[in-house]
Amino acid sequence: MKTNMVYLRWMLILLAAFHCANASAQWRVGVQAGYTHNSLSTASGYAYNRNYDSKGGFTMGIPVQYEFVHWFALQADLSYTQKNYSSYRSQQYQDINSDTKNGFMQLPVYTHFSFGGEKLRGFVNAGAYAGYWVSSQTKGNQNQYFYSLIDPNATAPYHFNEKMPFDSRRDNRFDGGLMIGLGLKYQLTPHIQLLAEGRYYRGLTDLQKNYMLNQIHRYNDTFTLQLGCMFTLEDWYKKK
Repeated sequence: MKTNMVYLRWMLILLAAFHCANASAQWRVGVQAGYTHNSLSTASGYAYNRNYDSKGGFTMGIPVQYEFVHWFALQADLSYTQKNYSSYRSQQYQDINSDTKNGFMQLPVYTHFSFGGEKLRGFVNAGAYAGYWVSSQTKGNQNQYFYSLIDPNATAPYHFNEKMPFDSRRDNRFDGGLMIGLGLKYQLTPHIQLLAEGRYYRGLTDLQKNYMLNQIHRYNDTFTLQLGCMFTLEDWYKKK
């Protein structure tokens, strides 16, 4: 009997919490954009003098949030995010270099915890993301030696700027990983929030499929700094 009373008490507490959450729950939708700083996590492999540098880019997206209570919400963003990098060779191949721009459509889904006052609040986001590699563009310089075999009149270095075609046997276009963010938000009006956030995306999927022996893995590490604005939607279910 005592155990049943404990279960009943906890049931009533959970129902009360759910009722309170529904009473204050609300939808928000917005826009956000910012700067990305991506680095390629990989090894040089046989090309011992190959080096990789991080590159900047941009991100823009549409966040959608469901706030259960003032300090906790679930959120998802549909965004286009650039994950760029550069590479170069040293020593006798020092004229070989390239800049690569990669575009991804991605969907982070995460929890949103906030703290602070009524107007200005801090927040922490944590979750995971899935995405799709939609475009790749590379430009740079190649050593004249590799092209003189085809064109004896080629000059050094050979310059290129081209859209990279995807190879279904080699390229892994699915992108996924973990995300964490830290930021501030300001309640400008009862229905408008301004936000500033820094995020880190840790890629867990290789950019290449497992198509050869002794393959060198390639992952993206991406930092973003972004600004946004969220609009509170009317609670239509409360008007019923």
